[in-house]
Amino acid sequence: MALPSSGVHGLIRLPRWALMLGLPTIIAALFLSVWAVDATMHRDRVVRNVKIAGETVGGLGDIALRARIDAMADRLANTQVVIATELGDAAWVAGDLGVSLDVMATYESVMATRREALLKRPINWLSALASSTAAEIAINVDLSTLEKSLYSNARLERLGVEPSIRISNSRLELVPGVKGRSIELQDAASAIAKVLREGTIPTVQVATVQVPTKFSDETVNELVSKANRSIQTPLRVRVNDYETVLNPDLVASWFVLDLEGTNPSLSLETSSILKSLEDSLMPGNTGAGKAEFEIRDGNVMIISSDGGTACCHHRAADLVREALETEQDGQVYVLPNRPAAPREAVDRLEALGIVEKVSSFTTQYSCCVGRVTNIQKFAEIVNGNWIKPGGRLSLNETVGRRTEEKGFVPGGFISKGHLVEDIGGGVSQFATTIFNAAVRAGLDFEYYQAHSIYFDRYPYGLEATISYPRPDLVITNPTPFGILIWSSWTDESVTVDMYSTSNVDVKLKEPTEQLVDLCTRVKTERIRTWQDQNIESDYFFATYRPEEGLNCDGTPSDPDQTTTTVPQEEVEPNQDTAQTPQENSPTTTTTTTTALAN
Repeated sequence: MALPSSGVHGLIRLPRWALMLGLPTIIAALFLSVWAVDATMHRDRVVRNVKIAGETVGGLGDIALRARIDAMADRLANTQVVIATELGDAAWVAGDLGVSLDVMATYESVMATRREALLKRPINWLSALASSTAAEIAINVDLSTLEKSLYSNARLERLGVEPSIRISNSRLELVPGVKGRSIELQDAASAIAKVLREGTIPTVQVATVQVPTKFSDETVNELVSKANRSIQTPLRVRVNDYETVLNPDLVASWFVLDLEGTNPSLSLETSSILKSLEDSLMPGNTGAGKAEFEIRDGNVMIISSDGGTACCHHRAADLVREALETEQDGQVYVLPNRPAAPREAVDRLEALGIVEKVSSFTTQYSCCVGRVTNIQKFAEIVNGNWIKPGGRLSLNETVGRRTEEKGFVPGGFISKGHLVEDIGGGVSQFATTIFNAAVRAGLDFEYYQAHSIYFDRYPYGLEATISYPRPDLVITNPTPFGILIWSSWTDESVTVDMYSTSNVDVKLKEPTEQLVDLCTRVKTERIRTWQDQNIESDYFFATYRPEEGLNCDGTPSDPDQTTTTVPQEEVEPNQDTAQTPQENSPTTTTTTTTALAN
C-alpha cells in the first residue's frame, strides 16, 4: 500500500542527522534479529562452518556430533604412527602407544566454537557465513603405555655400557663406560599429540637424551687404583719345597668387579685364587698331588705316584687375600697344602686334552760354542711347560734372567745394531724355534719382536728375538685344549714340538717385501682354518736393517760404538728407529730394539 503523500513528505523533511543515525540502527536491529532467530534455532547444534580433523560438523546436533567424534576416535586409535629418532625408526598404531581421542573434551571444544564472549557471538556468526573455523581435537596420551611400547623396541634405545676392567701391562685398567641414549618420554608424547591434532603425515620426530651409566668412571677407577697397589707388590709364596713369585697378570685376574649393588666393589674371588694357586704351585705337590707330562716314542704320557699332598687348602685363599691387603714386599707366604686324592693330578692334566703332536719346528746351529750351551739350557728350562686354554706363556717369566749361576755362558746378541757378546747370548734361536712352532700350531702372541738383522738360519721374516727383561716372547693359547711344549736338542739343532688336540689347519703364504727407506720390511700372511670351518687371516712382520750398524735412514745406529760389551739389563731401546713392538694385537708387528739376543 502506498504511503500517504503527507507521510513521505514528512520523512523527507526529517533532519539529515536523524537519517544518518536511524538507518544504521535499523540495519543493526535487523542483523541482531536475524542472528537471534538463527542462534535460537542452533542453540543445541554446532554453529555453521565448523570443521574438526578436516570434517565439517557445522549444524550437527548433539547425537550426530557424538557419533561423528566416536568414529574419529576409532580412526585415530588405528592410525599408524612412525616414531623417527637419531637411533632409528619404528611404527605402531596410535592405540598401542596409549594415544586416544578424548571424546568429551573434543565434544565440548566443538560446541564452544564461536560461542565465547556474548558480545562477540553476533560477529562470529556473521564471519561463519563466509568462512570455516577448525575446532581442535583433544588427545590423551597414557605415559605408562607409551613408555612400555617405546622402550620395548631396541631400535629406539641405545643401552649404556657400565665401566669395566681389563688386564693390561700386568695391571688392572679401567674400561670407561659408555652413556646410553633413550627417547625423552614427555617430548615424545607432546610430539605425537601435536602431529595427530594437525592431521599431517603421522611421522613423529622425537628427540633422544643421554642416559648416564649407573656408576661413573671416576668411582670405578678409584677401586682400580687401590687394587693395582696390591697387584704391583710382588707376592712370594711357597708350598712344601717349591717357592715362586706369582705373576702380576695372574693376581690381577683374581679381581672381580661387582656392579649389581648400590655401590660398586672390586674384590678378590676365592675360587679364582685357589684355581690359580693349584696351577702355579703344582711343582710343589708330592705323591698323587704331583703329575707331569712325558713324551715317550712320540706318545703323550702322564706320570704320577700314589699318596702325598697338593696345593692348596682353602685357607690359602684367605692368607693370599691378607697378603695383598697388607702389601708387604719381600715376605714369603707359606701356604697350607691338603691331602691329595687318588688320580686328582692325573685327571687335571687329562682334562687339558693334550693327546697328539700338532706342530714342530727345528733350527740348526754350529756345534760346541757358547751360544749352543745357552740355547740348550734355555730349552731345558722351558721343556714340559704347558699353556691352558686361554692362558699365556712368557719366556722371560719362565726362565728369568740368564746368569752364570743358572749355567748360562757368554754368547752373541745384537746391541744398537751391532753384534756383541754377553752372558746368555744366543737364546733368541730358541725363541725363534718355539715362535715358529707356535705359529704353525695356530697360537697367538701377546708380544713378540723380530731381529733387526737377518740371519739365514731363521725363516725369512718369521722369527723372534728375546732379551731380559725386554723384548719378551709371550705366547697365548686361543684353543679349547691345553698346549704342551716339548724341547729336544742335538749338537747341531734344537727342536720344539707342541702337543694338544688338532683343531686348526695352518697355511703360511710366501713372504712379501717392502722398502722402508733403506730397510726391508717383510710381511708374512697366516691363514687359520678352525675345526668349525671359521677362517682367520693374520700377518707377521719383520724389519731388517740395510746392514749391521745402520738405521733405516742410513745413519749409524750407534755413533759411539766401541768394543765394550753392554750388560743386557742396562740396554735401553733405540729411539732412532720408528718402529714399535706390537702387544695384544691379532696382526702382530715386529720392530727393532737396541739389545736383542741372536
